[in-house]
Amino acid sequence: MATYTHTTDRRNESEHYHVLGATLSITADSDATDGEYLVLDMLVPPMFENGLHTHEESEVFHVIEGEARLHVDGRDEILGPGTSGYVAGGDPHGFATEGDDVCRVIAVMTPGGAEGFFRAVGQPTEERSLPEPVEPTEEMLQSVFATGEQYGFRFLGPLPERTV
Repeated sequence: MATYTHTTDRRNESEHYHVLGATLSITADSDATDGEYLVLDMLVPPMFENGLHTHEESEVFHVIEGEARLHVDGRDEILGPGTSGYVAGGDPHGFATEGDDVCRVIAVMTPGGAEGFFRAVGQPTEERSLPEPVEPTEEMLQSVFATGEQYGFRFLGPLPERTV
């Protein structure tokens, strides 16, 4: 059995992007991991939802601070600090923040490669902080959807009503 060990330390080099009101920091991209995975450190504002979508990458969400509703294939789980949720590649899913606090989430996607999407739709920023609140326009959303399709993302609409 092959063993793969990889360590990255980009605490001082992470790329930060504002994406529809959230801040995503790319802490390990596919170049740094030989295409194996992508790690995102996300700051997500209250009342944020990323909508129902699919992509081929599998994904793990690990909540550091705050609470998030993870919707996967018709089911909801509420994730709080120290809890994780898994999404198999191709499963319809999305997440939304819960409560009035900022949510910090580490997301790992495998294989790597989706960072191209986040770089394409995000606005680069030097600061790892939330931008001013933004209400996405239909034009902004359509641009994100079209760009996402180029990277294998398929957007299916808003999240369904909460089940928990």
